[in-house]
Amino acid sequence: MYARELLEYLLKYELPLSQRYEIVSFLLGISYDKVKYSLDLYIDDVIIDEILLRLDNCEPVAYITGTKEFYGREFCVTKDTLIPRVETEILINTVLSSISSDSQVSILDICSGSGCIGLTLSLALPKSFVTLLDISKPAIDVSINNSRNLACRNVEFINQDIITYIPKEPFDILVCNPPYISEDEYSRLDKSVYFEPKIALVADDNGLLFYKKILNKIKKLCKKGGIIFFEIGYNQHKYISNYLSRYNLSWECIKDYSGNDRVIKIII
Repeated sequence: MYARELLEYLLKYELPLSQRYEIVSFLLGISYDKVKYSLDLYIDDVIIDEILLRLDNCEPVAYITGTKEFYGREFCVTKDTLIPRVETEILINTVLSSISSDSQVSILDICSGSGCIGLTLSLALPKSFVTLLDISKPAIDVSINNSRNLACRNVEFINQDIITYIPKEPFDILVCNPPYISEDEYSRLDKSVYFEPKIALVADDNGLLFYKKILNKIKKLCKKGGIIFFEIGYNQHKYISNYLSRYNLSWECIKDYSGNDRVIKIII
């Protein structure tokens, strides 16, 4: 099958053009931006059939190609890491709009996964030092690989549970996209999401566990005058703000591109 024919055939899966290009790019072994000039190239039908079988099983394109674009950069992903979402770029934007690019701050990326958040901040804030922390050793290995591919500097990786982690000294900035889906919500998600690690998606206490655990030890994690940036679920602002009121902290909520609550910025 020719690349042009495959692009058209992939329409049956209701994939956006960008993802159809990603598949063709992967199969041809060429960069994404060269696909449109390579539509007359032939792709072995046996290889295509293997990809189509995975798509028939609702496997996400990112796990098929092994990469996902985030904030203008390509990150390796595996089934040990969440697939970066465009909504999480709002978390990045919120951090960068709050901190000067010349800042020399210490940053802790909690539940770091593929490293897309921490490594993006490392590259945008080159004078800062970023610590990426995740309970999953395979996820840490993926983030180390991404760090090498992106030539990141001033980063370190810690394989530990945030619930038991105590740093030598508090950080200036915390960023966290934790598991925040409840078991009930998880049971109703699209089948493709079940390919992603459940441990990185689902949290106890109706998805609120990590927010509460982090806030309970906030003085050990974040310096006075520091800032926490949480990604949150669309319906969690009310519950988290009620919990924040116990700590006499100021915060603001930032919405995503669809108008849903997405990020909470907390001043310590």
